[in-house]
Amino acid sequence: MVMLTLASIATLLALRNLWVNDMLLNADADQFRTQHKAEAVLPVALADILGTTPTPRHTAGNAIQTHAFFPNTLADYAVLRQRLNPGPCNAGICAPNTLDASATKASYWKAQTATAMVVSATDTPYGDNTAWYWVEIFPQANTSSFVYRITTLANGVMPGSSTVIQTIWARNSLTANTGQWHSWHVLHD
Repeated sequence: MVMLTLASIATLLALRNLWVNDMLLNADADQFRTQHKAEAVLPVALADILGTTPTPRHTAGNAIQTHAFFPNTLADYAVLRQRLNPGPCNAGICAPNTLDASATKASYWKAQTATAMVVSATDTPYGDNTAWYWVEIFPQANTSSFVYRITTLANGVMPGSSTVIQTIWARNSLTANTGQWHSWHVLHD
């Protein structure tokens, strides 16, 4: 009887160990999928910045329009800043006054999804309304060009899992459709 009890306890411990390892493996897999999805949004945001076809997101329009757009000149940048006032972002386009220390925390961006550009399921795996991006535009010192800080947020399959990635991209010249990535990191709280 003692041997049967010990064998039962050993079997239950082995099953519990398998269950815990399965849960850990699922959590790791979800985290990798979520990071992959956040990385998949970066080229979508870059294509939006470059805008090979003219859309309202790439022209300032006239004085009565209120949409956010990617500026081409410092005068356009001033118009964008005026349109975004009082908030720093609209439709995923941001023109902040200064570098905000809280913008390097994942929780800041998770609370800002209403001001983000939503990525459709055709552009990223795992469904609609599970990935967003923001493009912060900063004038580059001593030039008429801009530096873009792209932040992507992707939610995972498991409750509460998400990844926020932030990167810096700059054009090679004001009109070039090429540029360089200058940094890349995952944001945490």
